[in-house]
Amino acid sequence: MAQAGAHRSTSFQREEFGMARQLTELDIAAHIAPTSARWPSTALHWEKLKKAVEAIRELVAGMDADCMAVERDSDLSVDGIARRRVEIARRAFGKLADLPTQTAAEAAVASAISMFEARMVDLPKSPLTVAEVALAQELRTYMRAQKNPIGFVLNHLDDKRLVGAVLDAPGFLSGLEDEGLNVIRDRAKSALHPEQVQQRKDAEEALEALRKG
Repeated sequence: MAQAGAHRSTSFQREEFGMARQLTELDIAAHIAPTSARWPSTALHWEKLKKAVEAIRELVAGMDADCMAVERDSDLSVDGIARRRVEIARRAFGKLADLPTQTAAEAAVASAISMFEARMVDLPKSPLTVAEVALAQELRTYMRAQKNPIGFVLNHLDDKRLVGAVLDAPGFLSGLEDEGLNVIRDRAKSALHPEQVQQRKDAEEALEALRKG
């Protein structure tokens, strides 16, 4: 979650730079969801994701500034500095655990994914004419004769007549179990709606990047 990102921000300050200096915006951006620089801004869920990243980076910057102030306090002992740093980190983690912008981003992504999936409902139409019905029956008969019926369909998802014939009838008519029909239906949706599939994938990956920090 985001807490991991905040923890890394204080550790890479010492370990990677080898000196006590305050982190710059570029330093933080390079470690907290760096891929966000390539995120689009054409939809609400992308805006929410970017705001969540900004909020986390601001919190990390504030925590780092507080730690720097403590380390420069000549009245504090080494142990005193360590205790104050722990207190600062705990306060930051408390804020991260209930960060409104991250909650809003997660809700927006979930809503967007539901919308993408709702658009992925169009499948090959059922056969209507006598000739189409007869062809569908022949295709299902041919399917039953295959050693691997489901594999055959998955290798021919671009054949709408075949996919329509299989999905328009009970699975056993094509030599398939219900589970096999569900797999074909899901794969057909993906094959017929590549744009929605990519949009969903991008949103899920962005949310994962946000959570990892």
